[in-house]
Amino acid sequence: MVDKKTFEINISNQDKIVGDVRFPEIVSSSLPVVIVTHGFTGHKDWGFIPFLSEKIASEEFVVISYNFSTDIIDTSKDWFLDVDKFASFTISQEVKELHILVEHIKSKEIFPQSIVNHIDSSQIFLIGQSLGGAVSLIYAAEFGSVEKIVLLGTVGTLFRYTKRQIEEWEKNGVWFFTNSRTGQELKINYTYYQDLINSNYFLENFISRISVPILFIHGEEDLTVPKREIIDLIRKSKNPFVELKLIENTGHTFGVEHPFEKPTPPLFKVIDETLRFLKI
Repeated sequence: MVDKKTFEINISNQDKIVGDVRFPEIVSSSLPVVIVTHGFTGHKDWGFIPFLSEKIASEEFVVISYNFSTDIIDTSKDWFLDVDKFASFTISQEVKELHILVEHIKSKEIFPQSIVNHIDSSQIFLIGQSLGGAVSLIYAAEFGSVEKIVLLGTVGTLFRYTKRQIEEWEKNGVWFFTNSRTGQELKINYTYYQDLINSNYFLENFISRISVPILFIHGEEDLTVPKREIIDLIRKSKNPFVELKLIENTGHTFGVEHPFEKPTPPLFKVIDETLRFLKI
């Protein structure tokens, strides 16, 4: 059985990171920490993230899933309540907030007292889903502090825009789009793209600096991030610590939609591969 507690980390007068800690109800040993970072327009309660987190926690891990400060969600509607705040997010901001979260893990401030003495904060693993995979890679390259990284349907590049799109984005100062999952009208400020350029966020440069094991798990039929994009990233990075596991007959979210109804065979394969990797 798995227990769950929520936490909040105030990072300014107006901004906070909100998250869930899942852990075994009966703790018999030290518990490594797994951090799950969601993807674009996602959140800690999206799709398979709660199910994945619970399954991993049941195997003697502490699992943390969280929302960035720009993710203010009405979970009943899967709706962003503050569209302007969401529009202001950048990769640098998300990497910084992941760093803040890790520092609170090391100090053990966010854990229930019942498990504080069982937390092994020297063993921190990252799981990044889609865009959260890029955030996890950049964090690991910039700050270290992690033992292993699992990337689920991660993006292979952050530069995904045509020249025309970029010109329009710069001209308008904002890019409007419809969330295909919910139909909600959302936007992203041009500062997002400026941050990519100013920070030189080419993922191959970051993955090549990481010396801990990395497992890519990707759907063979992923149309959002085609597998060739990941194969190209791995090839460019020349990182010997990388493993790629392709899951047959499944796409970007491993057959799972939101709201989550039931696990799929591909998702069970993802969980099995993740646990195998984390336990090696």
